[in-house]
Amino acid sequence: MTAADILALFPSTFLNFLIAFGLGAVFWVAGLVIVSLATPHAELALLRAGNLPTAVAFGGKALGMVLPIAAVARSAAGPLDQIIWCVVAVGVQLVVHLILSMLLPGRLKEEIEADQIGGGAIFIAFMQVGAGILNNAVMSG
Repeated sequence: MTAADILALFPSTFLNFLIAFGLGAVFWVAGLVIVSLATPHAELALLRAGNLPTAVAFGGKALGMVLPIAAVARSAAGPLDQIIWCVVAVGVQLVVHLILSMLLPGRLKEEIEADQIGGGAIFIAFMQVGAGILNNAVMSG
């Protein structure tokens, strides 16, 4: 393939990139909002206030959420396929979040109120990332 051929294809491939990236970004943000709604505290307000346990736990959620969404963006057969699998990716991360909330009831809340990072925030962050890595591997084929 020559440089001229590549340049001729660029507009259509760039449009595909924009669509895939846009869908991924929308699902990443929407997924984080959905998971945040399932928490008993206002994570965004706590993040703005500089609460460290919230930052650690939410950072793990954000990374865990984007990993499978990235896998889907890479392997989807088209926009509809990407949307379907992004919904699955967000759903998996939400289920992991809910399970962790049941396993550690009140632990993260205590750390947030004390604004001290402890085992709860770190454990939640690593488990969310771990779930995202597993989800990514399964979704990327």
